[in-house]
Amino acid sequence: MRRLSGTAKRRIHLVTVLALLLNLPAHSQDTGYQTVTVGDDTFLPYLPGKVVNRIAKNDVFAQRIFAVLLTQKTVGAPVGYEVEAYSDGSNRSCTILFMPYLLQEGAVIRAPGSSLHFSFNDVGSLFAQTLQPGIGPIYTSLSIAGDFMGFPVFEHEGREVTAIYKGKEALFLPVSQEEYLTALVKAEEKKQQSSGLPGSEKEYRQELEKAYRALLQTDKNAAEEFKKAMDEHLQTNPQGIVTEQLSAVYQRELTHMTPAERKMQAFYAIYAVEKYGNSSGLVPASDHPTAQALVKPNFDALPAGSQALHLITVKWQFSTMEKNASPALYMPGNTSGYGRTDTVLHGLYQNKDCWTRITEAVK
Repeated sequence: MRRLSGTAKRRIHLVTVLALLLNLPAHSQDTGYQTVTVGDDTFLPYLPGKVVNRIAKNDVFAQRIFAVLLTQKTVGAPVGYEVEAYSDGSNRSCTILFMPYLLQEGAVIRAPGSSLHFSFNDVGSLFAQTLQPGIGPIYTSLSIAGDFMGFPVFEHEGREVTAIYKGKEALFLPVSQEEYLTALVKAEEKKQQSSGLPGSEKEYRQELEKAYRALLQTDKNAAEEFKKAMDEHLQTNPQGIVTEQLSAVYQRELTHMTPAERKMQAFYAIYAVEKYGNSSGLVPASDHPTAQALVKPNFDALPAGSQALHLITVKWQFSTMEKNASPALYMPGNTSGYGRTDTVLHGLYQNKDCWTRITEAVK
C-alpha cells in the first residue's frame, strides 16, 4: 500500500473537517457533531485538537513542567481546543494557552482562551508594576490571598500569584524611608540630567549669565534687555525653575528625618501629598494602618548560581472571569464557548496529583 505524503494527509484532514461541517444539519443528532453558538461566536467543541510545544529546548524547567501537564488528558489529548506551550529561551518562564476552535466565515480558527503562566527562580515575578517608574524594584506590599496545595497565594495590585517555594528566607523585604527617598532623588536627578536642566541655583544663575554673554556678542541692546529681565526674575524667584525640581524636595524631606525615622519601613498613601505636603507619598506611623507598606524582592533568597529549581510562581487567566479574578472563585459547570477551556483550566487547578508532581521538582 502506498504511504500518503504529509500534504495529502493534511488535505484529507481538511476535507474531513469540511464534510463534518457541511453535514451538521442533517446528521448532528446521529453523530453528536454539533456546533455551539454563544453570542456571535460559533464554537466547534467536537473538533479533535492538537498540542503544540514551542518551548525552547534549553528551557529545561519549562519542559519538565509541561511534561507533567501532558499526562493529563485535557492537556495531552484536547478536544474542541488547541494547547500551545511556548517560552523565550531564558529558562525563566513559560506560558500555556488553551485556545478553543471557532468557525469564522467558513474557516476554522483558534481564539485566545484560558492560559497558565509559570515563572522559575524569579522573585520579581511575584509583583505587578513598581510603585513608580525609574526607582528600581520598590513595590507596595503583597498580601496573603489564600492557600494553594499548601503554598501561599499572594495578591498584588489586584493580581493573584501562587508561590511554590520551600526555602526559609523571606521572598520580599521591607524598604526603609531612607531607601525609598534616596531612590526618588536618584530617579529625579537622572531625569533632570537627561532633560538638560540645571541641578542647583548656582548652575541656574550660570546658565543665565552664559546666555547673556552670548547675546552680548551679537546684539548689545537685546543683551541689556535680557539682563534687566534676568535680574528682575532672580529677585522675585531666586531659585528659578530649580524650586520645581522634585529631587530637592525629596532630599529636603529626607534631611528633616531623624536617624530612627530613616530606618523605619516606608508606608505610602496617595493622600500624603495633600494631608502632609509630602511629595514622596510617605505617611507618619500614625497613618500606617491606612497606608501601604513598601517592599522589595529578596533576590538573595535563592541560592546564587544554582542550576536547581527553587521557586515556581503560577498565574492563572480565565477568559470568562474578570482579568484579575481568583481561580478559587471560578464556578465550574459551564462548558459552552470559552467556558470549555476555563473548565479545563479549573480542572487542572484542582488536580492534586498533578501539582504534587510539580511541587516535587522544587528543591
